[in-house]
Amino acid sequence: MQSGTSDNLSTAAQQLLELSCRFGANYIFVNLGSDHPAFIEAFALLHKRGERMPQIICCPHEMTALSAAHGYAMITRRPQIVLVHVDVGTQNLGGSVHNAARGRVPAIVVAGLSPVTTSGERVGSRNEFIHYLQDTPRQQEIVAQYMKWSYEIRAPETVDAVLMRAWQMATTSPEGPTYITGAREVWEGLVPDSRESAEQWPAAKTAGLTKAAAVELVGALSEAKRPIVITTYLGRQTDAVTRLVALSERLGIGVCEVSPQYLNFPGDHPHHLGYRLNALVDQADLILMLDVDVPWIRSAVQPAKGTKLFHIDLDPVKQGLGFWHFPTRRSYLADSLLALEQMLEIAENAPLSGREARCRWITTRQRQDFAKTAGAGDAITPVELTEAVRELVNERTVIIFETPSCTELIPSVLRMNRPGSYFASGGSGLGWGINAAVGAKLADPEAEVITLCGDGCFLFGIPSSAYWVAGTYRAPHLTVIYNNAGWKAPILSTLGVHPEGIAKQNDTYWVTIGSGARLAEIAAATGGAEAFRVTERQSLRGTLRRALQTVRDGRSAVVDVSLAAISEQVLS
Repeated sequence: MQSGTSDNLSTAAQQLLELSCRFGANYIFVNLGSDHPAFIEAFALLHKRGERMPQIICCPHEMTALSAAHGYAMITRRPQIVLVHVDVGTQNLGGSVHNAARGRVPAIVVAGLSPVTTSGERVGSRNEFIHYLQDTPRQQEIVAQYMKWSYEIRAPETVDAVLMRAWQMATTSPEGPTYITGAREVWEGLVPDSRESAEQWPAAKTAGLTKAAAVELVGALSEAKRPIVITTYLGRQTDAVTRLVALSERLGIGVCEVSPQYLNFPGDHPHHLGYRLNALVDQADLILMLDVDVPWIRSAVQPAKGTKLFHIDLDPVKQGLGFWHFPTRRSYLADSLLALEQMLEIAENAPLSGREARCRWITTRQRQDFAKTAGAGDAITPVELTEAVRELVNERTVIIFETPSCTELIPSVLRMNRPGSYFASGGSGLGWGINAAVGAKLADPEAEVITLCGDGCFLFGIPSSAYWVAGTYRAPHLTVIYNNAGWKAPILSTLGVHPEGIAKQNDTYWVTIGSGARLAEIAAATGGAEAFRVTERQSLRGTLRRALQTVRDGRSAVVDVSLAAISEQVLS
């Protein structure tokens, strides 16, 4: 058998590329290896013919590939193709798989398998030393617990149906990544043109509440004196934000955003109660949990006795997590947008006798601003830096957020108000931000993408890969590094368990980065970005403006801003 195409036959790899275009995959983010000759040949053939296929984005590291696809999908809600190789390439996806799963973001990950045949019986048989070492018996298990669906293509004739099944699974709520594998011989196999229709593989539609449930909820909200909504990812549907605003204004309900993955409620709205985890949980007499994973920390706060608790979520029992439980009176598997529309319709006739009192309570419980205090040696503080970033925000700004130790502070200062203007990963796989920014820019070329990340997140993101891709594929964005010379999150965790322990007494945490590190220059070394460094307050705003102009001129910029060091420990 010969590789290539003839008459109406094409390789399975070529067919996958052609089908992907039908579904709306504009990009294929690739890190190619010995298991991909069929794909490389298909790329070359389609390119020569001038035929449609997803644009190829070569990524030096797999963290860039899936995280960029993640960023693209957060804005468009359309999964893209991520092509990686066998066991080692799949392992290199690392924390990006966790982020896509926890963030409920659709993606199609395609990986090769070592060839099965060994004596040249078929095109693609083993012909390299590495094919033996990479033949992992259960490759799917590397990522299986994070995938909505995993499957091995065993015959080339099934590639169309398997791809469509993966697409359908990825895009059905709760969305998430899927994982397809196939051996080299399978991808090289010749198949006829697909007769499958994308229209026959739609994502399953979600539903709203029953009428009785919507009536009960509106009635309970109207009777409550101190109702609040707690949400994290409602804003994945931008229309849901406007519906929540309307319901809040109609009935007088305060809204708390905790670890927001999207903009869920305008930050400057008078009913916004801030971003602090655990806030008002013990004061509210009704809590509506709306698309949220962790509404509060149970060891820190509990709802008052008699508080009415409701939960509406596209994933109300968190099937992908281990142990998880928050008390609730009613729990509904429902589309938040549809549920809010139902509740608004009923609220039009709801009594408003208690609305003014509820609004007054909201006013008295408004968020507390974070103090602008100078750091050690009069260093720039995170608040000052965020205020300077806020001055750059306009109607085209998209914020990509990844500074874990400032999860409450930065949103509180920015107070973003436009749906679709703020994104976080939804998970804890660090290094997401600088790569997701590439996908966000590809998804919305007119956006001014600003990534806010800690120094640790910047390093975890493989900047040598991220900025090479940004430069090569013309996806310029601004990165601002909150550089406190180390990883602050482990310090906070340690102090939470040992508040007066030896680590605190002796300032020994083993989380510092050398003071001589010039992080932005890593990005500049790729040729895809300009490096800027700020060590003094008076140069902060001017440098940020120059960096943003660099982005507007078509080149990424990284601004490394020195904050007060989290520890004086010197590692050796």
